[in-house]
Amino acid sequence: MRRKKIALFMNEITQFFQEACGKAVIQRASDRDSDVFIYSSYGSYSCPYGRNLLSEIGKKNIICLPDYSKFDAIIVLPNTFDIYGMDSELFEMLKREAKCPVICLQSDNPDFFSVSIENKETMYKMTRHFIEDHAFTDLRYMSGPFTSKDSPDRLEGFKKAMDEACIPINDNTIYEGNYWINRGEKALNHFIGEDGKYPQAIICANDYMAISICEELEKRGIRVPEDVCVSGFDGIEEGEMNRPSLTTVTISPENYADAAFRIIDDYWSGKEPERKITVSGEIRLRASCGCGSQIDHENADQYVKKLIKTEFLLREAGRITADYQNRYDLENSMSVANYYFKALGCGTGYLCLCDMDDPAFGTVENNRVYTDQMILMQKMMSSDPMHADISKARFNKEDILPRSILETDEPGSYVIFPLYYKNKEYGILVLKVEHDQWPNSLTNTYTNALSAAIENSYLQSRFSELAKIKALSETDHLTGLFNRRGFENALARLLSNLSDDKIISIVSIDMDDLKSINDRYGHSEGDYALITLANTLKAFTSENEICARFGGDEFSAVLTSDKPGRAEEFVNLFLSELNNASLTSGKPYPIHASTGVCELKGGDTKQIIACMQTADKHMYMNKRIYKKAKAR
Repeated sequence: MRRKKIALFMNEITQFFQEACGKAVIQRASDRDSDVFIYSSYGSYSCPYGRNLLSEIGKKNIICLPDYSKFDAIIVLPNTFDIYGMDSELFEMLKREAKCPVICLQSDNPDFFSVSIENKETMYKMTRHFIEDHAFTDLRYMSGPFTSKDSPDRLEGFKKAMDEACIPINDNTIYEGNYWINRGEKALNHFIGEDGKYPQAIICANDYMAISICEELEKRGIRVPEDVCVSGFDGIEEGEMNRPSLTTVTISPENYADAAFRIIDDYWSGKEPERKITVSGEIRLRASCGCGSQIDHENADQYVKKLIKTEFLLREAGRITADYQNRYDLENSMSVANYYFKALGCGTGYLCLCDMDDPAFGTVENNRVYTDQMILMQKMMSSDPMHADISKARFNKEDILPRSILETDEPGSYVIFPLYYKNKEYGILVLKVEHDQWPNSLTNTYTNALSAAIENSYLQSRFSELAKIKALSETDHLTGLFNRRGFENALARLLSNLSDDKIISIVSIDMDDLKSINDRYGHSEGDYALITLANTLKAFTSENEICARFGGDEFSAVLTSDKPGRAEEFVNLFLSELNNASLTSGKPYPIHASTGVCELKGGDTKQIIACMQTADKHMYMNKRIYKKAKAR
């Protein structure tokens, strides 16, 4: 019997809620003998010069990978998508292709089942706590991004409580944060009045922002909660361990997972599931508002170990980047990826690339972001960083991995990250999650550095192929010398770098009696004579000089020197060595050439064509002299 497959879509999976929710989904799926495929990417990051729009396309293209019709249930956390348009594009695909229940967590969507928290009512109650229990009238609110799915409801809850208490909302009452820890300073600068007075309480839409407020207040010598009370939302572990411990709203990710599987179980058993389930959050009063006590963990070792691990991962991030710069080739990229895989927090990983020889590679026509056929490049084990299992097995992209890997006795759970450079998808990294494992924060750096290395190796290989093609197009296939096109390009480069004090010499060379050799002894012998002449030419031209075969019996050399006489020296050595080669060849014919020379000063290179014509005239004159002498 086919094992059921559940898809889970969420970004920023190393965040507290996503990790806890993901592990809960995996556990409940395993209890139902079902596989879980977690499609994830990292979010959008602002920078001083704006966002990298092409990279955001590359991140969100992970939703173009699966075949939605093959899943038995799909769970989505759209609030974790901060890449513009990712949620709406995914929802359109799901409406069009999915044939199973789709459950949105933390968000309502009329087209699908939903499990959500009452954000508005819960934030209303938190705000009422400060107004009623603390009798505060000077409050500030740090919102999440206004475009985020749950931000408007939480903000409305704050506004409702303020309105009921007849407390005005001024220009500096509300600040739009980003749900992260790097806006504390800006938020406080926004909140304080012109007189430098701090508010009585700052209510934050999540715990990370609340932590940043506490840290910034401490820097400024403002005590929490004695001078300013602070609250958060979400109940993350860091907020509990913060000093002071955060007053917050705790939301159990396990409750979300249980509600989602209540819908899934009903659907699988043929019952009509509830369209919308609401889970409740609980306000936890702790030290940051003064109503609760400081939470002191008995095992401080765990916190210290976490700090040490964070420091280790930061150092590993620098080493990964440096090692990828060692060489720009795919083999090196695979080797570095295997070595550092041990630091990601999972025991087994699979590195899969698109078929880069597929004409569809790199195109976006008909949503063919990934090639239909993908290649498993290597299986990586954290226990063996020096050796990877190289398979080069091909599989259909929607299968994620070869079926021989997925068809196991026990259900499996897989986290899939895109490998991309800007908006070009190179493949995927698949991590198998077992025994409470979860990808750690190094995974973002790991996939970014690996993707850039693959891009560099890809371009390097293409440039090498182009260089080979270019070399072939500029090379005489018989002698290995430049052909006419190669000669012209090389001459242009030489002249562009030639100083005025240099002397340039054109030597026109023509093999004598080539037709006679071909007619009497065959073309293979004619080829031998031409190769002998070419090798002799190469022996007496230096690195910054040029020799070429124009076709047939015509050759040319371009020489440079600091003083006159280089051309005469070259011709004497060349003709002498060619005569020696002819005498020692054992061939029944002489190998001989006629030459003509013309010189120019470096500053007169505009006359180069005239100089070549003059060299030709001198060569033909010497050729006639040779024929007359031979006829005697």
